[in-house]
Amino acid sequence: GDYKCPYCKELEDKIMPKIKKGYINKGNTKYKFINVAFLGNDSIKGSRAGHAVEDIAPKEYLHFQNILFSKQPNNENKWLTEKLIDKQVDKLNISNNTKKKIKKDYKTKGSKAWIEASNDKKLAKKKKINEIPTVFINKSKIENPENLKHWTRELKKY
Repeated sequence: GDYKCPYCKELEDKIMPKIKKGYINKGNTKYKFINVAFLGNDSIKGSRAGHAVEDIAPKEYLHFQNILFSKQPNNENKWLTEKLIDKQVDKLNISNNTKKKIKKDYKTKGSKAWIEASNDKKLAKKKKINEIPTVFINKSKIENPENLKHWTRELKKY
């Protein structure tokens, strides 16, 4: 996905609450968001910030993803700025020191968050992902990720 993708936001709003409640929160499923970051130069900032949160405060990652998607405007303009991202990091239920670590990590060239964001882009290229949202459950691609039944059918196999 990409934090700038309106279809990914739709999944976040309509599908993810049900997946979180029925699978992730119960510990039945591990979730990993691969941010392809190809919808503008600011997409990569969101990807780096997501990785920093996931690495430094993993319990807050899904909350961060949700609040970042909630800030998505109804246009394709540049909006994923450091100022906006920092405000969302400040909303997380973590210490100020942890917030500072996240902000530093996603802004620092060569940091773990930068490397992971770059690796996401490489993985998307390797998997030939050229449209989003694209959802895999284990190694099975979900053909219609906008349909909850397609997710649950695949999740029930595991």
